[in-house]
Amino acid sequence: MLDGLLALYPVGLIGLTLVALIAPQRTGLMALTQVFAHFLFLPLLLLLPLAVLVRLSFLRLALGAALAVFLIVYPPAFHVGSAPPPATTEAQVRIMTWNLFYGRVSPEQLQAQLEAYQPDILLVQEMLGEDFVVTEWLTTQYPYHFIGSYTTAPGMAIFSRYPIIEASVPQFTEAHWDMPRIIWARLGIEGHTLSVVNAHPIPPRTFGTNCAVWRCYNQGPRDAQIVDLRRFVDEIRAQTGDPLILGGDMNVTEREEAYFDLAHGLVDVHRAVGRGFGASWRPGTLQVPFGLLRIDYFFTAPGVRPLKVSTDCQWYGSDHCVLVGDFRVEEQGLIGKP
Repeated sequence: MLDGLLALYPVGLIGLTLVALIAPQRTGLMALTQVFAHFLFLPLLLLLPLAVLVRLSFLRLALGAALAVFLIVYPPAFHVGSAPPPATTEAQVRIMTWNLFYGRVSPEQLQAQLEAYQPDILLVQEMLGEDFVVTEWLTTQYPYHFIGSYTTAPGMAIFSRYPIIEASVPQFTEAHWDMPRIIWARLGIEGHTLSVVNAHPIPPRTFGTNCAVWRCYNQGPRDAQIVDLRRFVDEIRAQTGDPLILGGDMNVTEREEAYFDLAHGLVDVHRAVGRGFGASWRPGTLQVPFGLLRIDYFFTAPGVRPLKVSTDCQWYGSDHCVLVGDFRVEEQGLIGKP
């Protein structure tokens, strides 16, 4: 009897995972469990000693099945090997994206990380906190920059060592847009053109201030913004013909339906060339040197090849980790090439 009772949890977890795959939800308790689904597997570690030390055959079978489901549905990335050296018609670029937690990352700490990683392009979100100052050092090192304001999510910016050919903040009038949350720039990079999109969709919300999160969890506005974001990305690709990199704080995990809306037709750089789970966010109150959820991303469109990506989760003042990626801009991005 004990064997069967203990096996109920892993069996139920397998069932919950299958339901999420077959009929994923965007609101309510099921939607919330999809976000934190991988953490629900952690209690299985407490059952493992019993399965090993005591002859509980049902529990062993259930744990084995649960482990198989976890590895199939939530596998970590294990990229091996190195990319070949770039051809003469290709340019290599390093991009860093970081949510500065409403300016709680100091200008000095931002400078330290930029000096450490030496990105060619910096995407920031939530830069304009009360004490944050855009320093002369930053604008000297990155002389081409497109800085938003408190009206952009707030404080989004693109800093570049390469010339910005054009840039804009797309405007949306639909009710699900609380403020502009996308900025875009077209860069000239060693005879190539590259479109870079920095995005920060709204986090999921509850239906009202007096509504329990588990019952009223609502991804609707965020999901609608992600649909508009993808439409904008596709329009930019069609208009410019550029290779394109999309980065930023997307406020969506890879276990949610909106992730697939976002990633469709693009390359998730962590899945392509990353290692581990790539978790990039933790509550700011914890200040731990690791992430819990992966919500910061790079995506690439044809014409850009991901080479490497790393996630630095040391505590520098932000609830988000630093994400740094190396990319190759390929021949179809040549300026003047039809």
